[in-house]
Amino acid sequence: MEANVIKKLLIFGTMNIAAFMFSQSTPTDSTSVKDKMIDEVVITGNSNPKASIKTSTSISTLKPADIINAAPRTTAEIFRTIPGIRAESSGGEGNSNITVRGVPVSAGGSRYLLIQEDGLPVMQFGDIAFGTQDQFTRFDSFVSRIEALRGGSASVFASNSPAGIINFITKTGEKQGGSITQQVGLNYKNFRTDVDYGTPLGNNYFIGVGGFYRGGDGPRKTGYISNNGGQFRLSLLKKFEKGSIRIYGKYLDDRTAAYMPMPIAVSGSDSNPDYSSLSSYNILTGALQSSNFRNDLTIGGNGQILKSDIRDGMHSVSKTVGLEFNYDLGSGWKLEEKARYAANDGQFLAPFPASVGSKAEILESIAGYGSAVYAGTNTAVDSNAKYMKTVLFNTQLNNLNNFFSDLNISKKWDKVKLNAGLYNSSQNINLSWNWNTYLMEVSDSNARLVDVINPTGIKITDNGLLHYGVPDWGGVNRNYDTKYSVIAPHAQVEINVVKNLSLDLGARYDFGKVSGSFAGTQNTMRTIDVNQNGTIETPEQSVAVVDGTVPVNYRYGIFGYSFGANYTINSHNAFFARVSQGGSASADRILFAGYNYTNNDDPALDAVKVNKVNQIEGGYKLRSANYFLNTTLFYAKTIEANYEATTQRRTENKYQSMGVEFDGFYKINQYFDIKAGLTYTHAEIKDAIDQTIVGNTPRRTPKFMYSINPNVTIDKLSLGFFVVGSTKAYTQDVNKLVMPGYALVNPYIAYRLLKNLTLNVNANNIFNALAITEAEEGSIVGTNGIIRARTLPGRTFSASVKFDF
Repeated sequence: MEANVIKKLLIFGTMNIAAFMFSQSTPTDSTSVKDKMIDEVVITGNSNPKASIKTSTSISTLKPADIINAAPRTTAEIFRTIPGIRAESSGGEGNSNITVRGVPVSAGGSRYLLIQEDGLPVMQFGDIAFGTQDQFTRFDSFVSRIEALRGGSASVFASNSPAGIINFITKTGEKQGGSITQQVGLNYKNFRTDVDYGTPLGNNYFIGVGGFYRGGDGPRKTGYISNNGGQFRLSLLKKFEKGSIRIYGKYLDDRTAAYMPMPIAVSGSDSNPDYSSLSSYNILTGALQSSNFRNDLTIGGNGQILKSDIRDGMHSVSKTVGLEFNYDLGSGWKLEEKARYAANDGQFLAPFPASVGSKAEILESIAGYGSAVYAGTNTAVDSNAKYMKTVLFNTQLNNLNNFFSDLNISKKWDKVKLNAGLYNSSQNINLSWNWNTYLMEVSDSNARLVDVINPTGIKITDNGLLHYGVPDWGGVNRNYDTKYSVIAPHAQVEINVVKNLSLDLGARYDFGKVSGSFAGTQNTMRTIDVNQNGTIETPEQSVAVVDGTVPVNYRYGIFGYSFGANYTINSHNAFFARVSQGGSASADRILFAGYNYTNNDDPALDAVKVNKVNQIEGGYKLRSANYFLNTTLFYAKTIEANYEATTQRRTENKYQSMGVEFDGFYKINQYFDIKAGLTYTHAEIKDAIDQTIVGNTPRRTPKFMYSINPNVTIDKLSLGFFVVGSTKAYTQDVNKLVMPGYALVNPYIAYRLLKNLTLNVNANNIFNALAITEAEEGSIVGTNGIIRARTLPGRTFSASVKFDF
């Protein structure tokens, strides 16, 4: 197998040698026409802004027009057109799984990639359970561009981001003018307005404002308005002779639906499965949410009775204020400081199907079963319908506040540039899991809750509620109140050894400290009148109450380095190589896994504190007046630990991935151009607690991912389409059940009605392709022909009108 991989990489390498030789004979290849080169000046993952051809990194820039044409319905969907990045955006506007170049997603979130806004993280950890960084990130028209860095140089420029950085860079108001964009869903309810405006105030002051507000159902049928909220941004910039100072802020208050795995019918074999919708549930348009399932009552983190409106879904609130300051000290010395404080909180409410089956398999398996009716009625349930035992993920995001500061001082000599900095951060993770168990029918049209009655006529359930808590999973109601602090000195030096050769070396050390406590290692069962009606119903006889508090007090260290070289043959051709080491600290994902969290000398704890990534990459960059091609060969080794709530499973695995990544653009003539990206990855589990999976491919890792975007522009008309897809992958590490490959086609057409008025119509997944991104089951064998999986939404159309002023 390894020989075949090496053979494929050699073929890819030969292709790039051919491209290099072709570039040498191209008539337009002249080093004297640099202004005609297609290249971007990038700032993410570099100590000094520079043209991308002069960097030894893999970086892509997304502009607002490209993002709008790609028709993303969520923030994570923006990333799917970036080569090398796998964005599983089937969870809605948050809770997405994102990773880079075969680096694993063993539980959820994006452990090895950070999302930044203006060069500072949104969250210090990308995989906080039910508080992922994309939940607190929204794209709007106030974003000037997005830069996506893949690879090892990120290890020295940010903590907990060894695989990459995605940086949202916002407007400053320096460019006068603005825009108003009104977007509407054509076959689904969505109304959104984006506004941005910037202007000079005089005396070198500049102000920028912007944001969005939206309402609607989203791309799936939830039975109510599930998307409701918006974001406001403000920037004030002052420029002076030797520098500038900027103060900015953001207020986000947004409610969106969270989509969990859904019931899907499957037949055939593990290697050749046939997936289809159940008769009562369309997997492309359905949602587990229902207008009949709106309220939840449970015992909160402090023992209080907590009333929740399930329609709040993923409710994200962020109040942010930031500062940027830079100053030219003279003699080649410069000072730069970035700092930001964010007060983050909210709630995560989403139904999860713990088990799905027939009436006999779900309802009649309840102890004491006599009969069953739809909740609130005396109507007997349909004996031929499907039913679910549903766990409501009701998680309070009490406090996810954070503070980030990065102070940098740099010095430039003739052939040497030095940057030294000190990064300081604190991240609170204070959450309460208040989960209950319900019974409901499987339906994509306002599913009904189900009550079970014993033979004597007494209800076992209360309006569909089976348990206060989740006894089937050993009780997972829990609280944690922890704080993660990091101080990280870092330094980077760049040396121009000769005219066209530059070397860069960076190092970073994270001094991490974790403190606090968590509770819920046990769930004590008590009798409590939760609904306070004076009667103890059956579920109230055994109410799960959080018990068993564990202190947390330990330290960790992460040493990261990155050494790169870039040889620029001329303004059209460059080769680069890089060797890196980095890591990502384990945050709340290793709590409740049974370690001694107060003993720094405990080897078991020491083995899971930090997840390590070592990378080697190298490639070739080709530039011309009408095309570019970036090619990167990559190799990564990952050592990680994790703990998954829904399976109660602890993992300590070693992974290896290698492959090649292409990123290209070709402007054929004044009317037609094409962008494309392709990533080939060969990934393997090298070691694990479960030795039976060693040698297997990590779950949900395809061999190929790709995106293609042909575009035609004729006068005022622009039209084209995106094809985004991947080849097949396994649902779980056991490598049995296959998720088929898919290709989503997203066409668009834009017409400039007036000089400053543009109409855009686009579609997402126009052919209703079935795109499964994850599944709970690892095999068809032993199931009842139904599995639980998340899919990307089906066909949606939207239109927007943009007015520039």
